[in-house]
Amino acid sequence: MIAMIGMLFAGGADASARNKSISYTQQQQQIINEMAEKERQYKAYGESAPIERDTKNRSRAQVGQWSWRDGVICVTDDGVGASFVNSWHAAIVAPQQFYSVAEAPGVGKRVKLTQGMWVKNKKTVWQLGVKRTSVQQDWNAGWWAGNQKGKPYNTNFWNMKQTKSFYCSQLVWAAYYYTAGVDLDKTDNNIGSAWAIHPGELVNNKETAIIYRNR
Repeated sequence: MIAMIGMLFAGGADASARNKSISYTQQQQQIINEMAEKERQYKAYGESAPIERDTKNRSRAQVGQWSWRDGVICVTDDGVGASFVNSWHAAIVAPQQFYSVAEAPGVGKRVKLTQGMWVKNKKTVWQLGVKRTSVQQDWNAGWWAGNQKGKPYNTNFWNMKQTKSFYCSQLVWAAYYYTAGVDLDKTDNNIGSAWAIHPGELVNNKETAIIYRNR
């Protein structure tokens, strides 16, 4: 399986230079060729879908504001992408540290906890709640993701089932899959038993509701 495709979704600054030397299978290349159109569809949905009230957050009545409820998913279309794709990024609010998300920040970097809400003036930011989980299950997912701190970045886009390394959207997917049994993979980018998940799949997903959008 080809390795470096994973960097496309977490801001590998040298992605363009590296991917020129990579050869892909025919199926992988087809997915790469279709990625820009898929991203347009993910973003179009994310910018037009209604913002829903986070019914699990009993401490705040307002709708559509940034949430630090543990287990809430964060996605942005901001990042440094390769020439054929606009990189996106994903993370999950984690309880190990106040006002922080667990994230796999990029190639050569390890899973970490990052403090502060995402502020992107020129890019879209969403927060998503998983519809059919409890507050405790969401907390468990956030805790699980936070406990992956220090693990290396997974550079293999189509190897998301393993838990020794992570790319950004894989970390979010795994947190819910391995703690609550909720599969957030839409299968948009899978090749047989080789699964892959783009951050945009978390936004345009029947399992999630948009609870915050910055614009």
